[in-house]
Amino acid sequence: SQIVTVKIGNTEVSTSLTVLKVGGSAAAATTAPAEIFADVIANDDNLVRVWRFSNATQTWEFYDPRPAFEQANTLEKSGAGDIVWVNVTSEQAFQSTTLFPGWNLISLD
Repeated sequence: SQIVTVKIGNTEVSTSLTVLKVGGSAAAATTAPAEIFADVIANDDNLVRVWRFSNATQTWEFYDPRPAFEQANTLEKSGAGDIVWVNVTSEQAFQSTTLFPGWNLISLD
């Protein structure tokens, strides 16, 4: 069991995580972020940015849907099981969850 603590402003939240299964291989990330988040982008440009940490390279990758960032984006592919930070401007249903205004930590379906 591991304890994870997140602090935002003056609010601090802790939770315990337990690994239920070890092993197996991760699914290959094969889908472009523009395709994964197409509905969010189409909703009045609701998507601000997506961040993903790569355990393999120990680096952060990001996707910003604005044309000015097309050449700067480093998140080229993602897929089911990837854990990403998603920033949106308004509440919206997405996959099996709801995205709320601001940053959301989710696992992609």
